[in-house]
Amino acid sequence: MNGVTHPDPAALGGIVNFRPAPLASSSGLSLKYFAPVAALRPYVQCYWQARGRGSEPAGVELLHPDGAAGLLFNFGGALERDGERVGGGCWVDGPKQRTARLAVRETLDLLGVRFLPGMVFPFVGEALSALASGELTPGDALRRLELEALHEQLHETPDLSSRIALLEGYLLERLRRHEAPEVPALLASLGWLQRRHGQGSIAELVTKLPFGQRRLERLFQLHVGLSPKRYARLLRVAHSRALIKRGGVRTPLTDIAHEAGYFDQAHFIHDFKAVTGLTPGSYLDHVQRRYGREPQQ
Repeated sequence: MNGVTHPDPAALGGIVNFRPAPLASSSGLSLKYFAPVAALRPYVQCYWQARGRGSEPAGVELLHPDGAAGLLFNFGGALERDGERVGGGCWVDGPKQRTARLAVRETLDLLGVRFLPGMVFPFVGEALSALASGELTPGDALRRLELEALHEQLHETPDLSSRIALLEGYLLERLRRHEAPEVPALLASLGWLQRRHGQGSIAELVTKLPFGQRRLERLFQLHVGLSPKRYARLLRVAHSRALIKRGGVRTPLTDIAHEAGYFDQAHFIHDFKAVTGLTPGSYLDHVQRRYGREPQQ
């Protein structure tokens, strides 16, 4: 690799709630994350490692959706997500529409790749709509990806930097063999929604494109796995979460709802709970327990 950096956690959206390394998770989770080489930066948000700390009690980590997909490799104990054990050792983690809950125990040892929203298609060669169930897709279900063979190689490589180099080589080879399609309208649409944190109507977005809403829907189903409207909702809720973390108890939730583009509290609460499983007030309580009393900067 060309060096390791710590990306801005705010820019990483919901990727396992990544934070700068000095901030330990109250769930007992230790996180490390690494930037990809330049050739992969248009596609990959980061590589990450998540491990349980033996000195900490078992807990639960919230995995918030950001419209992105990833690859996941397990080198520890059985994975438990949303209260159920997940069989296998490697998976494609498709775009989620709801927050998942990862059980954190001292045996947890995961390595993953998180792609940028809409950028995983060249690597999996599968319509993302087929992977958007919210469940992990076992590696052996997509045999052409050879994820099980990669998992075995990674398992035999105990050094973390060597594991990441091996993973990066795999991605570069797949990118070389399966040239990424040029979809400028998709990139423009994703950028438009991201800059507005999901605010602004899809009808307004379509006026800026050289085609209609039906083609935009097809592009999103193929490359993102979600409709533009559902993706926009994830962005709005992610922005709301960031505002709650930053404002803490000092900022009324009504102000946060308005800044996130909600014009009534009922709609705000409905969307927030539909995605996270928590009301905004419950999420604020979670933030206060996790980070302490001061707002997050």
